[in-house]
Amino acid sequence: MSMSDEARGSAPKRVSKPKTKKSFKESFIPQKGDSQSEVISKLIVIISIIVLIACAVILGNYFYEMYEAKQNHKTLKVIYSQAQQSVLSTETSDAVTETPSDEPVQETTPEERIPLPTLPAAMELLAINPDTVGYVQIPNCVDEPVVKGTDNDYYLNHNFYGNQRQCGTCFADHRSYDDGYERSDVVTLYAHNQKDGTMFGNLDYYRWDPAYWLKNPFIYYNTNYSEDAYVIVSSFVINTKPEHDDNKPVFDYHNYVDFNDNYTFENFYSEISKRSTIITGVECTAEDKYLTLSTCSTEWDDSRHILVARKLRENESTDTFDTTKFSKNPNPKWPAIYYKYNGGSYIEE
Repeated sequence: MSMSDEARGSAPKRVSKPKTKKSFKESFIPQKGDSQSEVISKLIVIISIIVLIACAVILGNYFYEMYEAKQNHKTLKVIYSQAQQSVLSTETSDAVTETPSDEPVQETTPEERIPLPTLPAAMELLAINPDTVGYVQIPNCVDEPVVKGTDNDYYLNHNFYGNQRQCGTCFADHRSYDDGYERSDVVTLYAHNQKDGTMFGNLDYYRWDPAYWLKNPFIYYNTNYSEDAYVIVSSFVINTKPEHDDNKPVFDYHNYVDFNDNYTFENFYSEISKRSTIITGVECTAEDKYLTLSTCSTEWDDSRHILVARKLRENESTDTFDTTKFSKNPNPKWPAIYYKYNGGSYIEE
């Protein structure tokens, strides 16, 4: 005869309480009574979630700004090109043959000068942004309106519509000038090296591909008063810090606005010629006008890629200009940091 549990004196079986599902608050928010390890684990989860959300917002904003910049680029391009086409159509239909006048052109003093008529295409952009000073084009490479602010900082992170954006706007150095009668010896244009190809994102083609240069040797820069063409005479990569070139003085290309005793044409031309990856053989003088395009490069931190172009003279045209003398420079001058990573050295000639 078996003894009962009571007779054996064994303890009664424990009945476990059913587990209750924790709420979100209890699972992720530190609660009173939590152990130190639980508090730390919950804090790590909270911080991770916040970081993830912040990254998603930043990434989303980045792609939105890229999309917006692309759309703005297309819109402004259409506005400008349609205004140009409208003018061309009007000029063609109203064209008449004029008899050249034998009377000499009368020189005017600055006090006597009246503002020149603004190009209709420029007026379309001026209506959107009164800081507009021109429009720069390289076929299948650059197609951007140009503005000029009161400094060289504002348009680094503001778009053509004045909204704060990382892509910024193509802008002219604030020290340059062009009233239709007179302009600075060198006009420098700045824009970001955008990965989507807008702004100066496609100028990289000129860094390494001589064939591309030969196919696209001209820059078309229309001011508010005139439509001009420039032949590219130099392309080079420059350092912005002395320590990247054995602490030698930096070639401050951007400070060449008007040639003078401190910023001579001779030094300007010597530097852009020695550094250029292409030899053009194009004649350049102090009387010519120059256009410089400046953007960030990727060779090292704070490097810049520079294009310098000379305005075509009255007896020159893009249809007849001789580019057969263009050739690859076997010995371009690079900053010391380039040779440090790539080997070689510059041979002074």
